[in-house]
Amino acid sequence: MADWQMPPGTTGDVRLVRASSTAVRETVGGCPTAKSVALRPFLNSDPPPDRSFTALQEFTLGPLMKALDLVEHRHWPVDRAIAELTRTNGRFGTFGRPAHSALLEWTTQALLRYLEARDAVQSARDDPSDRTEPMPFEWVALTDRATAGPDSRGVIRYERTAWGRRYISHDHRVREIWLPSIRTARADRADTEKAAIADVLARGTACRKPSYGKLYEAVAGYPSRLPERVRIFAFGCGDGTAEPVLDWDQQEIGQRYREYAAPAFARAVSGVGAVPGSDCIGCKALDSCTALPRTPSLWGSQPGDRRPRRSVSAWDLRVYDQCPARYHLTRRLHLGSSQVEHEAATRGRAVDAWLNDQHRQRPSGGCRTIAGPSDPGNWSAGAHHLAGRPAHDGASMLAQHKALCPIDGLAPEERVLVQHQVTGYIPELDVVVIATPDLLYTDSGSWVWRETKTATARLWEGRSLLRSYPQLALAVLLLAAGVPATGPRSPRVEFELLYPGDSTLEQLDPTRADVVDEARRVIAALAGPLLRDDSFHPEPGRDCHDCEARPWCRPGSDYIADNPAPAAVQAAVEIRPEGT
Repeated sequence: MADWQMPPGTTGDVRLVRASSTAVRETVGGCPTAKSVALRPFLNSDPPPDRSFTALQEFTLGPLMKALDLVEHRHWPVDRAIAELTRTNGRFGTFGRPAHSALLEWTTQALLRYLEARDAVQSARDDPSDRTEPMPFEWVALTDRATAGPDSRGVIRYERTAWGRRYISHDHRVREIWLPSIRTARADRADTEKAAIADVLARGTACRKPSYGKLYEAVAGYPSRLPERVRIFAFGCGDGTAEPVLDWDQQEIGQRYREYAAPAFARAVSGVGAVPGSDCIGCKALDSCTALPRTPSLWGSQPGDRRPRRSVSAWDLRVYDQCPARYHLTRRLHLGSSQVEHEAATRGRAVDAWLNDQHRQRPSGGCRTIAGPSDPGNWSAGAHHLAGRPAHDGASMLAQHKALCPIDGLAPEERVLVQHQVTGYIPELDVVVIATPDLLYTDSGSWVWRETKTATARLWEGRSLLRSYPQLALAVLLLAAGVPATGPRSPRVEFELLYPGDSTLEQLDPTRADVVDEARRVIAALAGPLLRDDSFHPEPGRDCHDCEARPWCRPGSDYIADNPAPAAVQAAVEIRPEGT
C-alpha cells in the first residue's frame, strides 16, 4: 500500500477512514486529494471553517428517507407520515433544515411509488422465506488494526458503509439493499460500485449510526450470522420502477470485491494530486491548494453573511434569472420531469455533440475536411437524433461552421481542449466558479475561449451580447483574471452563432476595460441575488411553460392554468410528471 501524507492546510486525526461505497467511483476530472481527505472524517481544514448550513434542505432524498423510516421502522401509516412530512416541512423534528414546498410534493409522490414497488417485489416472491423485512441498523464492514498498529497510510481503522434502504430475511440468510435514484432506476452501475456495496452487505456488522466524532459500534446482542446471498435493487423515484441489480453468493462477492472494488478503494484512500473542479466545493484542503486559481473580486462583490461554500456557473445564473425556485429545484436538487424538448434545443444538442466529436479528433484542416451527415434529413450525434426540418437545419449549421472552425490552420504545437472545465475561486465569497467552454485552444501560445450556439435568426443588435449570453461575460472575467494562465499575446473570447444558411463570429477582448466593466455588471446583477437568496420562491411567468420542475410547483402550475401557452408552444414543449 502506498504512503499517504496529511495535505498542507489540514489538521486532525488520520487514523480513521470511513468510506461509503460511492468512494470507488472514478470520475473524469475528479480530484484525488479531495476524495482521500473526505474519507478521513476526523481530518479538517486548518484553521477549521465556521460551521454554516444552507437555509433549505439540499439532500433531495433526505425527507424521503426520514418518511420511510417512520413507515418501515416505526410502523406509521403512510397517511400519517405524509401529514408529518407536510407539518414539519420535511424536518420530522426540531433539527434539520426545512424542505422547499416543491420538494415536499415530490417526496410525497416518491414515497407512495417506493412503497408500491416494494410491495410488488415482495408479493412476487413465492417462497415466504425469501421475503425481506426492514433492517433498522446499518451494515458496516470494519477492519481494525489497533493491535497491529497503523498501516503505511497511518490508518488503524477502516469503516466501509453502503447507503440505501436495508432489508433482511427472517432467517438472516439474505441481505438486501434498495438504492433510490431521483429520476429513473440506475441498474447499470459500474462493477466497482456493485462489488463495494455487495461486500459491505456480505460481511458487514450491524451498527447504529454514530454521533459526530464517534466510531461505529456493533449493536449488542444482534445476531452476527453472515448472509448466504446478497441482493441489490435500483429504484427510480421519478418513474416508480424497481430493477434488480445483482443477486450474488458469498463466493462471487469475494471474487468480485478483490478484482474490482479493492483496487479502486485503495486508490481512493491513497489518492494525491489536485484537480480543480466541482470537488473543490467540499474539499477540506482547499485553503492551501495551489492548483486552484484564486480570482478575488471577480465581479466586485463584497462578502456578505457567512454561508456554506457553493459553486456558480453561467448556467446557474441563467436559470436563477428565470426563476429562483427553478434554480433550486433543478440545479441544486436535480429534480426534473419527463418532457418532450423543444426541437430547437434538441437540434442544438445534436450540433454540439457532432462538433465536439470532430474537434476531439483534431483533424488536419479542421472541420472543413470532414463531410457532414450522409443524409442531411436524418442523422444522429451521440444520443441525439434529428429528422426532417430540424435535421436539415442542423446539417446546414454544420456546413456553416466549416468556414469558422478554429482548428483549420492551427499549428501542431497549439493545444485544443473540448468541453474542458475552467475553475476559479473567490476567497471573500467562498465561491467556486465553474465554466465549461465549448472549445478552449491556444493561438500562438495564448488562450482563446470559443462558445458556439445555434439559433433560428441573426443576433439582435438592440441587446448587449454579454447580457444575452452570460457565459461570455464569465469567460471575459476569468480570462481577465488570468484563468487559464495568460500567454505571450492577449487572450480573447469568440462567440460563434450558427443558424440555417448563415453564421456569425464575434470577438471580445478581455484586456479592454470597458468590456471587463460590462461583464462585471452583468455577472454581479445575476450572481448577487442568487448568493443572497435563502428561500428561492417561485416567480411565475412565461418560463413556467418549459420548466422541468413545474409538476411539483403549485404557483407555476396555477400560472399555466391561467395563462395557457399557444398551440404551437404546447406542441413543441410538453411537460409530464415523472412516471407518466
